[in-house]
Amino acid sequence: MPTTLDRRQFMALGALGAAGAVLSAGAVEGQPVGAGSYTFAAIADPHLREDREGEPTGVEKFRALLARLREQTPGPEFALLLGDIHPEKLEPLLSEIDIPLHVVHGNHEGKSHREMLRAMFPDDFGERDFYSFERGEDLFIALCTAIPGDHVGHLQSQFIAHSLAQPAWLDELLSRREQWRHVFIYGHVPPEELCRASSMCLAQAECRWLHERVSATPPTALFFGHRHKQVDFAIGDVPVYGVRSVNWNSGGEPTGCLMVSVEPTGIDTRFVPTW
Repeated sequence: MPTTLDRRQFMALGALGAAGAVLSAGAVEGQPVGAGSYTFAAIADPHLREDREGEPTGVEKFRALLARLREQTPGPEFALLLGDIHPEKLEPLLSEIDIPLHVVHGNHEGKSHREMLRAMFPDDFGERDFYSFERGEDLFIALCTAIPGDHVGHLQSQFIAHSLAQPAWLDELLSRREQWRHVFIYGHVPPEELCRASSMCLAQAECRWLHERVSATPPTALFFGHRHKQVDFAIGDVPVYGVRSVNWNSGGEPTGCLMVSVEPTGIDTRFVPTW
């Protein structure tokens, strides 16, 4: 049965994952999936309106990844879409997407895009830019860590509805951690591993705050996009997965998504390339 990775195991496997290997929490090949097991996908930065010269369009890349996901056994029950979506391009595709999506805003989502996404996914968002949902005994917490046009991440902003509620809301959810078997947190802009200043991560004060909350009440794992490369680390014993973009990545890293298999005692993750 899979078990939760300790920091040493996670960092060692993360180094292998950078070369395209499977990040594993100890699953045995061929082992039957037990009760309460399921799989989901974490898809980052589709940039659907962004077309790069000499390459398929952003929409074509996204469609190609969805086709790959249909080939997986078991296939994902749902997908987390980790921001920088461009919802005006996503909306026409919804009728052909056959798995539920749970989305978060990226820094490419302006005010009108955020309103559009809230209208497209009202059961998740309601009137807020952050939300949670349950799958069986597990809780998924969707953070809004991005504001329009800023690569630095934020948890509070006049652009985030409701602007002052998110930290207290997260605190309240984590205070009830024992109610759920697994708790997963996901968003767009990630925390920085050591809370150093970074133009591609949460602002330092907010990064320190999130590190403290995760250390005090550990969730199972966190998933973020934004950096267009794989950047995996751990906060204490909690793995933080920086998911590659499905559109383009730095340093020639392949495009694709992360498949996450959830079992009662832990998770397995593996990278699924677009092509």
